[in-house]
Amino acid sequence: MLKRLLLAAFMCCGSIAMAQTGNNSAKLVGKALDAVTGKPVEYASVVLLNPQDSSVVTGMYTQPDGDFTFNTVAAGTYVLRITFMGYDKLVQAVKIIPNKPVQFAGTLRLQPAGKVLATVEIKSEKPAFSMQIDRQVFDAASMVTAEGGSGTDVLKNVPSVDVDIDDNITLRGKSVTIYVDGKPSPFGDAKTALQMIPASTIDRVEIINNPSAKFEAQGGGGIINIVLKKDKAIGYNVMFNAGVATRGQLNGNVNASLRIRKFNFFANYNGWYGSQTGYGYSNRQNLVTDTAGTAFFTQDSRNKNSNSGNGGRIGLDYYLNDYNTITISEGLNVNTGNSADDIMLNYLDAHKSALQTGERHNTSNYRNPNNNTSLNFRHTTDKQNEEWTAYISYSNNKGRNNSNYSTRYQNADGTPGNAQLQRNLGISQNQFWNIQTDYTTPVGKKGKFETGAKVTLQNNNNDYDAQLFNFTTQQYEKSLDLSNTYYYQQDVYGGYMNFSNAFGNLGYQVGARIEQANLKGFSYTKDTSVNNRFLNVFPSVFLKYNLPRNENQSLIFNYSTRIDRPGFDQLLPYINNSDPQNIRAGNPDLKPSLTHKFEANYSRYFPGTKDYLNTGVYYSQANDDIDRISLLDTTTGVTTTLPMNLATDKDWGANFTYNLHIIRGWNVTTNLNMEYSKLTGPSISNEYVTYGVTVNSNVRLPAKINLQVNGHYRSPRVAPQGTFKAMNGIDLGIRKEMLKNNALAIALNISDVLNTQDYSSHYETAAFIQDYTRKRTTRFIRLNIRYRFGKMDPDMFKKKKKQEVPEEDVDDKEKDKDKKPVDSTL
Repeated sequence: MLKRLLLAAFMCCGSIAMAQTGNNSAKLVGKALDAVTGKPVEYASVVLLNPQDSSVVTGMYTQPDGDFTFNTVAAGTYVLRITFMGYDKLVQAVKIIPNKPVQFAGTLRLQPAGKVLATVEIKSEKPAFSMQIDRQVFDAASMVTAEGGSGTDVLKNVPSVDVDIDDNITLRGKSVTIYVDGKPSPFGDAKTALQMIPASTIDRVEIINNPSAKFEAQGGGGIINIVLKKDKAIGYNVMFNAGVATRGQLNGNVNASLRIRKFNFFANYNGWYGSQTGYGYSNRQNLVTDTAGTAFFTQDSRNKNSNSGNGGRIGLDYYLNDYNTITISEGLNVNTGNSADDIMLNYLDAHKSALQTGERHNTSNYRNPNNNTSLNFRHTTDKQNEEWTAYISYSNNKGRNNSNYSTRYQNADGTPGNAQLQRNLGISQNQFWNIQTDYTTPVGKKGKFETGAKVTLQNNNNDYDAQLFNFTTQQYEKSLDLSNTYYYQQDVYGGYMNFSNAFGNLGYQVGARIEQANLKGFSYTKDTSVNNRFLNVFPSVFLKYNLPRNENQSLIFNYSTRIDRPGFDQLLPYINNSDPQNIRAGNPDLKPSLTHKFEANYSRYFPGTKDYLNTGVYYSQANDDIDRISLLDTTTGVTTTLPMNLATDKDWGANFTYNLHIIRGWNVTTNLNMEYSKLTGPSISNEYVTYGVTVNSNVRLPAKINLQVNGHYRSPRVAPQGTFKAMNGIDLGIRKEMLKNNALAIALNISDVLNTQDYSSHYETAAFIQDYTRKRTTRFIRLNIRYRFGKMDPDMFKKKKKQEVPEEDVDDKEKDKDKKPVDSTL
């Protein structure tokens, strides 16, 4: 049935007839450049206006190379207007001549906003932050403190995104889905995916708090889309990066692209090595003593780990013609690492006298190879903004982990206590299939209709073999309680429809998505199974209002629904006893958590000062919220932490972002987020007011030197059984650009300058009170060198023409041949 539905969708979309350009209409092409630097201005708003009433005929955004294309423009006279934050508005007349199929609007040079003084060198750069109808966009090139790092380091510079000391990512405290170039990451969890992406390859970061129905619904916090750099102009481009940091960290990568007529080859390679040390401390008071009389328990831990990885991707874009493009790519990565943990255990009675002490030594190593293959197809027509895309991707992620646990206890009188030796072998294989198709077509003058379907198939096989040493037989024997061999399958079938249009200054988009999720799992060791089916509808509404007589102000409102489906690591009954007093386990009774999200934002740009303001309020309600809870076994004194559907989580919040240009070359972006959270459930009731502040200061000094200071503070945040304590840190970076076109750049960064980054929590329950603090290496000094070279020349691989062609016609034909129609509408 699935194959038939997909085949029918492909055939229907593929049979769409291409509209023909008539004699009284033409293709209009042009390019937007920075008047000072000569660099392309990407994502500038380009509109054609009717000169009689200034109504919008059509519009779009410029591509990353600054180009724009209107495919079917009727003969006549128009007003062409280009606007972009940080530049003066450009307006000029355009006349479309009959019987000329391709016409050139020219190379349009935008002047930086503000006064231009002849004695001052003006440096224009892409804005570090911009607001679109459904997302916030952050320029990765402006993040000096991330130079030489990974995607994780880039996200540390983005407001509302929290990156803890273990590099776990949350958005406004909620789980998030990571996309790469608009598609789910092919390499499993968000943490792994971001570690594999060098910061130098990232063009921008898009924060989508309330994704529309076009996006899959998984992830209560929303979506973070990582957009990678890509050069498609005819010619070649190569970039090298190499970095070294304190504590022995090394990294290097190379990215290259080559465009020859209809072929665009691209490839990258990345390698890294790093090591870290850390420590933790836990202090627990048992309000109900166990059978041994333990009233207080303390735990000290020291750990050291190292990891390395290398991999790359190679691919090809093939432009069949102006309307059809095929892209194929293959990625390979291998990650390896090892760790050693030493844990000291102290058991005390009600008078804090020693009952027993213990020493735990854990060692482990892992190797995780993975590969991803993807195939993309894109079809456009002469009809402006009509497009059909199809995508298929396969990922195969494998893992092998070996670990050994050694525990020895000592009684209060100094005599030896119990001892335990354990060895473990874990083997896993995760396979992912993503199949997707989308179709977009204009409706009337300003409307747009979108529809599409997606299938995600996931299979996971995991064999965890835990063996305990029998001191009587002097042999290792398999533990049926700790071992777990299981199979898990999750299939999600989804489809959506979106419609957008505008009435005067009000633009709107309404849509709905339907998803059928089937979750199946079976534990051979435990003889238990999971078999859940969920059918959900996810509506979404987006409104944008441009204030009359002021195009620099807008109001945006949106509503969407999201879902958090429990994963295999949460559902299946496993036991992780790497910490003997704090065990982690799964929960096969978990249900999905559905989140309703509302958000309203006001944005304003100030052309005179180039300042930018965005402020808004939001509300979210997660029903059957999934979170972890710790339970104390009053017999053994061991806590077990497992995920549960604990409560209804309601969050009221306000967000304020202001980009202030203090003086020429110095701007400061400040973000303030305040939130009131309330958890209510049968056994949980907790509420808290939390806030977070991020300040990013960028200074452009003479001699092409950039200085950046990034500081952040997050107050304590509500947890089901207590609070997560405050987090804060300061990062510093300086970058020097050299040679023509800034081909060489040297950057020096210091992360966590004050060494204040840690993780702390406070728990209070009827059975125990516990404070926990963990710290790992977060302060690094990193030196990075970046060098790029290349040549972008449309005539580089052309055969010499036999006859002269007027210059304007050459430009027109070359653009018509080597570019696809722009699809980004206003």
